[in-house]
Order: sequence, then C-alpha cells, then structure tokens
Amino acid sequence: MKKKGWVCAAGILLLVLLAAQAVEAQQAPPAASRAGKFVFGAGLGLQADTLDGTAFSLGLSGDYFLTHVLSIGPLLQMGFTGDLFQLGLSAQLKYTFDLPQLPELKPHVEAGIGFVYADLSQGGSDTSFLIPLGLGAEYKLSEKISLDTTLLFNFTDLNVGRGDSFFLTWLVGVKIPF
Repeated sequence: MKKKGWVCAAGILLLVLLAAQAVEAQQAPPAASRAGKFVFGAGLGLQADTLDGTAFSLGLSGDYFLTHVLSIGPLLQMGFTGDLFQLGLSAQLKYTFDLPQLPELKPHVEAGIGFVYADLSQGGSDTSFLIPLGLGAEYKLSEKISLDTTLLFNFTDLNVGRGDSFFLTWLVGVKIPF
C-alpha cells in the first residue's frame, strides 16, 4: 500500500477511536441492551474506483453484540461490472452510538481486516489483504427491521490491471435482529 494510503487509513482509524472514546460514557438501560444479540444485514450499492471503474455492489453482514455498543462479525462485499468480479471478506469490529435525543437513529463506525479477490477479464486475477474502515447509520423502523447505510473505505494491494490500492463501497439496505 502506498504511503498516502497508510496515512489516510491511520487518520481514519484515529478518528474512529476518538469518536468511540468521546461517547463511551453513554449507557443504555439494561432492558434495551443489545448485548448477546445477533443482527443480519444486507445491502445494495456501488463500489467506486475499483479495478474496472464503478461497480454494482452487494453486501452481507452479521453483527454479534459483545456489549450494548460493541459488535463483531463478518462482512462480505461483492462488486460486479461487465469485466470485473470482486469479492471481499473481512472480520469487522463495530461501535454503535446511542443518541438519547433520537433513539431510533444509531450511527456507527467500524474497522476490519480480511482478504479481497478480484478477477478482471482483461487483466487476470489477484488476491490481497483488505482493510475496510467505515461509518454509517441505522434507522429503526420497527422492532423487526431497520434501514441502514454504510460507507466503507477499503485499503488493499491488488495487482490487476491498474493495480489500485483503494476503493470505496457505499451500501444501502436493511438490518434484521435475531
């Protein structure tokens, strides 16, 4: 990864940690705690600056809440164009904020590590590490479903075609608690 990419990744991670520290004192009432619960998410969107330009994206996620605000789980990102198939799988750590003034809205920040596979029909294929850093928000429509949007800054070292080391993923979808 280029030096500029590492500096950007470190800066985003530092902002995530500072934001999490700033609201750590917020606690939810025990009856509303998410600790021990699993939430499944699915979304559609776009991936920008991939090896083949902008791609259609599909994302699947699972969040197991270790505490009321901290969850861990897998994130699957898939990107498709006419010439590109890209698949990223990572383990994500997510911090979800509670806003007492607007309890239906749950902003979050997340960071993870995994791998990405890219197959470019005119450039071959490659597999590399994947470091997705993201932010987003969830809006609770009911006890059974929430709308969700997430923007992911993905750092990698793919060496296919242009050899990009960064791409963005924006997903809009739903979250369903179990």
